Amino acid sequence: MERKFFYLVTCEYCFSHYVTILAIILTDYHFLMTDWKGYIIAGFSLVWIANVYMSLFGLIRQDIKWEKAEIELMEIKRQISVQAKV
Repeated sequence: MERKFFYLVTCEYCFSHYVTILAIILTDYHFLMTDWKGYIIAGFSLVWIANVYMSLFGLIRQDIKWEKAEIELMEIKRQISVQAKV
């Protein structure tokens, strides 16, 4: 259990499973079927959606970081060209 606790804070994929289980228990959520199979389907679908959102968030952050690096490079080139003219 100790190892699983530390995975909770280091691995967002593992964390999404624990949050999904907690959400299903608290809300009594089931998907497509009203028996235990609905809970299993709900668990897999919620984890899948959470991971899609985390992947999109990661891609957006990466794109923003790339744009900031391009802007900094353009700023450095502009400063160099201004200094060369002086």
